[in-house]
Amino acid sequence: MKKLIMVVLLLVGIGCAAGGYYIFYYKPQQDALAQEALEKSQEAPITPLDIVEEEEEAPPKAPVTDYYVSPPKLGVREMPKFDAFVESVVYRGDKLHILEKREGWGRISPYYVYEDGGPEVAEWVPMEALLEVAPTITNEERIETISHYIENSDDFKQYFDVFIKTTDSLLKDGTCTPEDFEETQGWIRSVTFNEQEAYFVYCGGLKQANKIYLDVHTGKTFYR
Repeated sequence: MKKLIMVVLLLVGIGCAAGGYYIFYYKPQQDALAQEALEKSQEAPITPLDIVEEEEEAPPKAPVTDYYVSPPKLGVREMPKFDAFVESVVYRGDKLHILEKREGWGRISPYYVYEDGGPEVAEWVPMEALLEVAPTITNEERIETISHYIENSDDFKQYFDVFIKTTDSLLKDGTCTPEDFEETQGWIRSVTFNEQEAYFVYCGGLKQANKIYLDVHTGKTFYR
């Protein structure tokens, strides 16, 4: 009986010791750690979440409609085929606005019907002869192009330099067009003047008012 009492007292002592350990040491320590963790969580800055914006799709690239003539001379045809009638010509560096593309051809004018019941026609050029950027024309290329316009001028070789310079000037300022020089096949020697050696060309029409004279010795142009 005495041994039993001693065992019971021993168990009670152990229980009291364990309770004292929990109350006076373990629990205060756990409370202190919990309080420290709470304080740290309150002090830590809140990092906002990154907002991922959806990338907008790039708008479709606008189709190219403005082009430049590449060859020195290009025929403008009434239908999109090479055996069609040539309505006019355009020249290297000319800017063209393409209204429609069809099977390698570009339309540069509205449609026209010249007679009742007749076919629709327009002005067409081959797209393969066009560039998206203006061509760089060297001085040598410019001279060669102008030479084609006036190579049948009277005394062409003798007055080559003044013919080229004057023709280039008249073309650049819009006084004349390449068609004007091709119409007269270049500069024509005038037999009207006795005291000066003059040549002429018609620009913008075939009237006297359209007749431009060139004094080949001074390089000046004049009208009568």
